[in-house]
Amino acid sequence: KVENMRCLLKFGDSITTDHISPVSRIPKDSHAGRYLEKLGVDAKDFGSYGTRRGNAEVMVRGTFANLKLNNLLVDEMGPLSVHHPTGEQGEIQSIAAKYAEEGVPLVVIAGEEYGQGSAR
Repeated sequence: KVENMRCLLKFGDSITTDHISPVSRIPKDSHAGRYLEKLGVDAKDFGSYGTRRGNAEVMVRGTFANLKLNNLLVDEMGPLSVHHPTGEQGEIQSIAAKYAEEGVPLVVIAGEEYGQGSAR
């Protein structure tokens, strides 16, 4: 039985595989970029999510990291979400971690064609 779920992401139609798992370059200020930096990797050597697809730690941090992501729960584009009931906005990974600490189950709501297409 799942109770007290919160919506982490709410999308309209046509959220593609590239929105979910981008292949673009890894920004220094992203969760994946900060992870690689902590490992001692220079920003110039981050590469892209596509080239690091075999690294589960990078890909977990890159899920929903597309800069063109349109989460209908927030007013700006990017890998952002909002924590309820506080209203705190931040990166999806940070908001998800906050919910995990609180033991709150999450759901992603999406419209038609969720996950279709291929960026590979």
